[in-house]
Amino acid sequence: MRLQSAIQACIVVLGSAPSCGLLFSHHRPSPAAEAPAPKQVQVAVTSHNWSDITVYLMAGGLPQRLGMVSALGEASFDFSSQRLNSSGGVRLRALPVAGRPFTSETILVRPGQAIFWTLENNLETSNFTVY
Repeated sequence: MRLQSAIQACIVVLGSAPSCGLLFSHHRPSPAAEAPAPKQVQVAVTSHNWSDITVYLMAGGLPQRLGMVSALGEASFDFSSQRLNSSGGVRLRALPVAGRPFTSETILVRPGQAIFWTLENNLETSNFTVY
């Protein structure tokens, strides 16, 4: 009698095990979660200057060359939002082929935003906007 009860109990347990996932897990492991790609910050430069200008990003005290904009031309660059410091502040530096370099004031920008920088012939009067 005891053996028969034990066999019946095993049959009940084994019969219900697949439905609750004890023997065969229906849960498939999800693919490794990839870190989302960092958003880019765009820098669009319009030059009204008579010299070709190299544009640098100043973040964390280290300059990073973004590219060059030709005299009276336009150029667009971008950089990874990982270059932003904790406050989101960066500075841009214009280094003309002929003339003195100019560094902007601190620009507060968030990942995904764009900086529009207009360089005037007198670099001290240059301006920027952030969208």
